[in-house]
Amino acid sequence: MIMTITIPPELESRLKHAASQRGVEADRFAQQLIEQGLSKPRPNQATLDLLAEWDLEEATTDPAEIERRREEAEQFMRSLTRSRVETEGPGARKLWP
Repeated sequence: MIMTITIPPELESRLKHAASQRGVEADRFAQQLIEQGLSKPRPNQATLDLLAEWDLEEATTDPAEIERRREEAEQFMRSLTRSRVETEGPGARKLWP
């Protein structure tokens, strides 16, 4: 099927630029975008996208910050274990050593 659509000049420019970066013609790239947009979405894709965005925002290579986060996570896990033992008794399955 041949279909003609009208898009604003600014969007056309962005489409051409994105297509050239991928090494494809603009019409083929537009077709790919339409196919992606109409494909069946993965379950919880919006949530997965948001979590990925948060991961990028929180990413760090600072060793001090990485250590702080590790210690915070360990403290959290110990707290969960302590709470579980207090609730279920000494025979409760431990979540953390």
